[in-house]
Amino acid sequence: MIKVNLLKTHTGPKSSPALPKKPAPYAALALLVIILLPVAGLAAWWFTLNGQIGSLTSHRDELRVENQRLEALKKQLDEYEKKKKERQSRIQVIERLKTNQTGPVLLLSHVIHSIPVNSVLWLTELEQQGDRIRIEGQTTRGESIPDFMSGLTATGFFKTVDLELYEDQDKGAAKFRLVCMTANRAPSE
Repeated sequence: MIKVNLLKTHTGPKSSPALPKKPAPYAALALLVIILLPVAGLAAWWFTLNGQIGSLTSHRDELRVENQRLEALKKQLDEYEKKKKERQSRIQVIERLKTNQTGPVLLLSHVIHSIPVNSVLWLTELEQQGDRIRIEGQTTRGESIPDFMSGLTATGFFKTVDLELYEDQDKGAAKFRLVCMTANRAPSE
């Protein structure tokens, strides 16, 4: 037998119509945030690193170009230094020659000052071998040769002055050669 209670006073479990349960919207949002936030962080980090890599790559390329430019400048500087040393060496040689040149300079100075003022006299060769000096020249007036010889003796630079050769040539010209000995040995540099 079946009992049916028609009274509503009975308190029993109420059943409601079976509706599908909806998940809580906050849980899905939290799950989405938990997944997307690290992905977004990793993406931002990747873009930052990628930008730094590009920046450093371009900086490296600029430094390579600068390095090539500086290498070329270094080569030029090395060339200039080499040329500077070479020229400095040449200058030193020239300075040394100038200091050793006193003998020939004095010799030429004495010879030039011994030439008579109003004479027509050309010197064609001057050769020094130790204390011996050979002077060759030409003149149109033969009497200027003794004046030249006495001028050489008067300088005190020459011990002896001898006429070695005298030749009359065409048109009143004469060729002569003098051999002189210096009083003090002059450097022959």
